[in-house]
Amino acid sequence: MVFAYQGFTHESGRRCFVFNSVEANVPAMAFRIEVDLRLFVEYKIPVQDGPSFCLQLLTKASAVGSSYLDKLRSYQVVGEDFRPMVVEREKKEADKTLKWREQKRIRTAAMMQSAHVKPVVEV
Repeated sequence: MVFAYQGFTHESGRRCFVFNSVEANVPAMAFRIEVDLRLFVEYKIPVQDGPSFCLQLLTKASAVGSSYLDKLRSYQVVGEDFRPMVVEREKKEADKTLKWREQKRIRTAAMMQSAHVKPVVEV
């Protein structure tokens, strides 16, 4: 199943993202996913990522089964829904730090090696 983003509304500190399902020979179904803006701040997720975040929820629910997808017809996001996104971000940051440390170690070793090599002076 494919989902088409229809837009959002903003109601008293909440963003309501609206999607329609798109499937051949099947009537479109509307999905309304509501997110408290404080959750975006708490989990350090840009509000601009809201539509893609909701699309991920819909895509995963669609892959699991129609009963999970039905829950998202009118859904209010909870903090736990952000967990996969936060875990992925933390993994990327850890990989980046590990790579940076490895590069620093290699540069330091190269500098140490070159400091121990004395230039050859020809007479």
